[in-house]
Parts: sequence; structure tokens; C-alpha cells
Amino acid sequence: MYKENSKKKVAAYCRVSTDSSDQIHSLSAQRAYFTEYISDNDKWEMADVYYDEGITGTSTKKREGFNRMIADCEKGKIDTILTKEVSRFARNTVDTLNFTRKLQELGINVIFMNDGIDTNDKDGELRLTLMASIAQEESRKTSERIKWSIKRNMENGFVLGCGRVYGFRVIGGKLEVVPEEAEIVKEVFRSYAYDGKGAAAIANDLRARNIPTLKNKTWGSQNILNMIANEKYVGDLTQRKNYKPNILSEHSIVNRGDDPDNPLITIKNHHEGIVSRELWDAVQKERQRRSAKNKSGSRHSKAHWFSGLCTCGKCGYSYISAKSSRLGFGAVACRNRQLYGKEKRTDVNGAALGCDNRTVDERVLAIAMKSVMENIYDISEQLKSELLSEIQCIQKSNITDDISSKQNEISKLKQKKLKAVDLMLEGLLDKDGLKEQTEFYDGEIAKLSDEISKHKSAETVYNDQIESLKEAIRKIELISDSDNNNTELYRSMIDNIIIPEYGRLEIFLKGLPFGFKIKYSIKKVPIDKVYAVIIDYCELDR
Repeated sequence: MYKENSKKKVAAYCRVSTDSSDQIHSLSAQRAYFTEYISDNDKWEMADVYYDEGITGTSTKKREGFNRMIADCEKGKIDTILTKEVSRFARNTVDTLNFTRKLQELGINVIFMNDGIDTNDKDGELRLTLMASIAQEESRKTSERIKWSIKRNMENGFVLGCGRVYGFRVIGGKLEVVPEEAEIVKEVFRSYAYDGKGAAAIANDLRARNIPTLKNKTWGSQNILNMIANEKYVGDLTQRKNYKPNILSEHSIVNRGDDPDNPLITIKNHHEGIVSRELWDAVQKERQRRSAKNKSGSRHSKAHWFSGLCTCGKCGYSYISAKSSRLGFGAVACRNRQLYGKEKRTDVNGAALGCDNRTVDERVLAIAMKSVMENIYDISEQLKSELLSEIQCIQKSNITDDISSKQNEISKLKQKKLKAVDLMLEGLLDKDGLKEQTEFYDGEIAKLSDEISKHKSAETVYNDQIESLKEAIRKIELISDSDNNNTELYRSMIDNIIIPEYGRLEIFLKGLPFGFKIKYSIKKVPIDKVYAVIIDYCELDR
């Protein structure tokens, strides 16, 4: 409280909600006005002019100037606060009333100059409540208009709220590929889909080669996981992934697409992608496979090269690591059998329990894989020849009409539409005639556009198929040049090993459109602990 003969300590508060140049000018003008207005009153003493720029009024938590003013009020540095209008003080009715009541308890009144409200007046709080409610509703309407405009722009494919993405730059609301970064992106996707590497291993490789992230930091597993889940890399665009449920919310929530009032906005083939649709699908399938293994408790420990790669052909459960003998050799055993025994039965929910498929020793897996490698080496030239022939067949089937001829035809039809308008203006064609011709031309243009679109879609499919076959050829060449007794190489190459029954294996390699069926037998000499694996046959399964 101030003494009778002392001057009243008066402060002012002003705020603009954007940091644009015209708003900054407005803020400067407000501060100058309040400084002069307070100084011209002989009974007032300038406390300070508090302000916030580029800050919304729907909440006070992030408004440093406002919060500093309230702190000075609590310290007794202010007797009266001047502000332009209720909407400048706060657009949240609850905040407005809470703070003005708190200030009144401290003996401090607030004068809203343009609204003609002084909280010291008897009807001050009633009028303030009405004005604050109006300000809040106006803020809601403004927010709705902005949200509608943003939504329309997003639906039209304009990229909004997207910072720099590795491999892309945003220019004028469009995504453009950064070639040197795109090569790293392709490498990450291929390593995850075809080489069996996890996010941590890929990040380690990039760190070892001193390749920095966008922020010039080192790669981590989360960077890789975020990358392979980002649909922008295949050419799609999904926006509105986060949103605020209402204007008073301080935090955005993740949009899972289940709120009809805030749908995700997705556009397929929005821009030039970095990875093919086939590679993208392969990565997503691999993500789901690994995620399912984690959830089922069958995540491999990587203690052995074959961990997490084997599946039971009888019951569909994964094979998990086990020990096959006192000598400590690794092995895999059906998880269903390990949990529920070998007697088959069903539980109350109808789920099949128990499996009689037997344990398989790691020495069997290693020798079988060596046989596969040798088999590929022996027929590598034949396999490459077959794959190249398939590529040529695809390329021949892609012989279609030249797009440029259809585009030229569209241009001619558009010119005819313009001539029809000229004829109407010259009185040589009536409105009905113009409408009839325009509809005809529009229909022809639509047909040609649809043919062009189908051609481009087919071309994309053909290119993806060809790229997949070329990748298979690269895989075969890699195998042919590699050590065929390298278990680490085995792990990086195997997509899945299916164990139909004891004595039989089916091995599928990443990136190859075929597998191998293997039949084996075992000879044991218990006295000398000799263990011989004999491969009866290793056949290509097309």
C-alpha cells in the first residue's frame, strides 16, 4: 500500500502475439505510449512497462514479462497496472479472473483502458468476466479459422510444420531430395531390410565413418528408428501428426488418427521418394517381425549367430537358443515345446499348445548354411542369367505408348476449349454449344490424364521389380566372393530358417527370390564324442 502523500507506483503491461515486423512496431508504440501516459500524471510514479512479444495470450505460463510483473507485485513494487484491453492481459477467462483477484488481495487494481474497466469498481469483476469470455471466444474463432486454413493447405500438399529432414530440404512448401544425404538414407534402409542389422549397429557404422546427423551430432539408434518409420522417404506425406485438442491446451498430443475432428492428412506419392516402395515395404515388414519377437518374449540375445532366425514348421512358434550337449554347443529348440511340452493339446481359448519338433544343434545349422553357400557359388552364373532374363522380360512388358504424345494431345484439346470460348464471344456459338464442347473436351482430357497416371504407376512397379532383381544379383555376387564358412556372414544374410521336422531345413536368404530345401542325417560316436552331419541333398526352391 502507498502512503497518502506518496505517488502511486503504476506499471503497464502490453503484448503482441506474433513477432512479425508490424506487430513489433505496434509493441514499441504501446510501450512509448504507456511511458508517456504514466509520466504525464503528477500523482503517478513509473514502476515499469512489462511486455511480451510473439507469445499467445491463451496461457500465462510462457509469458516472461507477465510473470515478472506478477512477481514485482508480490514484492510490493506496484500499486496499479494499466493495460490496453482484456485480450492483451489474457484470452483465458480463468487466468484473467484468477490473476485480477490475486492482485486485488495484494491491494493492486488493474485498469483495462480501452474496455473502461477498473477492478476497483463495484461491477468491475462482472464486466471483466464478460469481456474475458468474449476475448476467449474470439481467440477460439481465430484459432478455428487458422486451423481450417492450415488443413486446406495440407490437403493441397503444402508441407507445413516440417523442419529439415535428413535427405530432404523444404523449399516453398515442397520437399526436395538432397542427393548426398539420400545415398545414406538408402544405405540405412538396405542395411535394415537386407543385411539384418539393427538400429544400433547401423548407427555404429555411421559413427565409425564420421558421418554426422543434420545437427552435426553423432548417430544413435533412435535416429535410425525414426528414419525407417518416416513415410516421407517413400514419397508419401502424412501431416497433422500432433495437435492441440483445444486453444487452452498447453501441450500437443500425438495424433493416432482416431479423432474424427482431427484426422491425419496423408497424400500418397506426394513427392519424389528416396527409397522404392518395395524396399519401404520390406523394412516395415521387418520392423513388425522384430517387434512381434520382442513382444512374444522371443527376442534373440545374439549370443549365437543363428539366434532369432529359426521358426518351427509344425506349430509356427519361434525356435529359441538352448544347449544341445554337455560340450556346450549351441542349439535351437521350439519355444512351444519348451513352454508346454511335446504333447499336443488346446487351451480353453482354442490355442494349440505343445509341439513334438526336436532340438537342432548349431553344427547342423552351420554345415547346412555352408552347403547353401557352396550351392549358390556353383550355380551363381546360371542364377544371374535367369534373373537378367527376368529383368529383360519386365522391360519388354513395359513397352507402352509414349507419354509425351498424350500430353501433346491434352495441350491441343485445351487450345480447342479456348477457341470455343472465342467462337461464343464472336457470336458464332451459343452457350449450350459451348457447354457441350467444353464437357466433351474435359472428358477427353480426363481420359488421357488417367492413362498417363496409369502409365506412371505401372512404370514405378516395373522399376521397383527391376531394382529388386538387381539387388538379388548383387547378393549372389557378394556370396560368390565371400568366405563360405563365416558364421557372422551367415547371420547378415539369412532371412529365416524354417524347421519342418527333424532332419529337414528350409533356408531363405535376404534379397533373393528363392530358398533352399535341405535334408540331412547325423552320425554319432558316443565314445569319442564325434558328431558328423551329412547333407543328403540341398535343392534350390524356386
